[in-house]
Amino acid sequence: MRTTTAFVLLWSLISFANLFAQKEVICKNFGQFNDGLAPILNDNKWGFIDTEGNIVIQPVFRAYVSGFGENPYFSEGLTPVIDAETEKVGYINKKGEMVIPYQYYSGDNFHEGVAFVGLQNDYVIIDSIGNIIARKFIAINGWHSKFSGGFAGASKNSAYGFIDKTGKFVIEPNFEEVRDFSNGFAAVKKDNKWGFIDTTGSITVPFQFTNEPKPFSNGRAFVQGANYTWGIIDTTGKLLVEPKYKQVFPFNGGAAIVSVMDNKFQETFYVIDPNGKVVKEFQKAKKYNETITLLSGFTEGLAVAMKDSKKGFIDTKGKIVIDFKFRQLQPFSDGLALAELFDEKTKIVTKGFINNKGKMVIVIKAPQF
Repeated sequence: MRTTTAFVLLWSLISFANLFAQKEVICKNFGQFNDGLAPILNDNKWGFIDTEGNIVIQPVFRAYVSGFGENPYFSEGLTPVIDAETEKVGYINKKGEMVIPYQYYSGDNFHEGVAFVGLQNDYVIIDSIGNIIARKFIAINGWHSKFSGGFAGASKNSAYGFIDKTGKFVIEPNFEEVRDFSNGFAAVKKDNKWGFIDTTGSITVPFQFTNEPKPFSNGRAFVQGANYTWGIIDTTGKLLVEPKYKQVFPFNGGAAIVSVMDNKFQETFYVIDPNGKVVKEFQKAKKYNETITLLSGFTEGLAVAMKDSKKGFIDTKGKIVIDFKFRQLQPFSDGLALAELFDEKTKIVTKGFINNKGKMVIVIKAPQF
C-alpha cells in the first residue's frame, strides 16, 4: 500500500513538473502564433515552432511576406515560401512539406480556402492544392483584398467592388473605396462619404460619415464624429452611443475597451458592453504609478493593460488576471502571448511566450555565436 501511494505521489510530482516546464528555443528572431505555429529565424532562414516550443519545421525556408517588416505565418495549414534559385513562390504545409510547387511570382496567405497568386503577369485565385479557380479577374488596376464572408474587395477602372471565388464581380465596382466584410457588412465610400452595405450590395447604413468607420464586430461598429471622437452604431445604423470616446478597440466576446478624455485632458479607460454600458471603469489614481491604462482590445477573453510601465492582462469584466510584471506584451493567440520580462536586480531580459496563467512556458534565447 505504501509502495502504491509513493508511486502515485511520484507520478503526480513528475506530471506537475512537466505541466509547468519551460521550453527553450534558440533563434535570432521570432513572431507570434497563428494557426498553431510561430515563426523563428536563424541564418536568415525561417522555421516554425508549435505551442509546446518544439521545432516542427526547421529554419531552412525563405518566407514570402507581402508587407515590409512582417513575419511569415501559417493560415489554414499553409504558408508561402520562396525558392532561393528561381525566386518563385510556393506553399508548404505544417510539416514543412512542399504541397504547391514553386511557380508564382507572388503569393498571399490562404483565407476561406483560397489565395491570390501572381502567375504569368496576372493575378489568379487558387485553391489549397494549387488548382486555378479564377483567371484575369481584375481588368486593370490589380488591387484586391483577402476573402472574408465569401467576398474580396477588388478594383476595376479605378473603382471598387467585390468579387466571389470565381473572380466574378458580384457587387459592382461603384465605390471610391471598400473594406472587407465583417459580421456580414462592409464599409464602403461613395461621394466622399462612408456607409455600409450587406452581402447583397444593399445599403444598410447610409453614406453619412466623413471619416472611415471601424468594421462591425458583435453587431456593433464604432463611427467617428466631426469632433474626432467615436460613437457606436448597430447594424441598422442606429446611433447607440453619441461620439465621445477618444480611443476604441473592437468588440470581442461581448465587451470592448474605450477611453474618454475630459476637459482637463485626463483620460479614463472603460470596459463596456455592446450598448455602451460601463462594465468596469479605470479611473486615474491619486498616484501616477497606480493608474491603469488599457492597450489592446480583447482576444481570447483577455486585453493588455499597463500600470507603472509594467504590463499585464484583464478579462472582460475588468478583473486583473495576469499581474503587471512584463516589460512587453502582445495579445493572446492560440493560447499564448508574446512577452518580455526585465529583472531589475540582475538586469536580465527574458523573452518568450506566456500561457493564460502568466507562466513563461516558452523561452526564446539568442544564439551565442
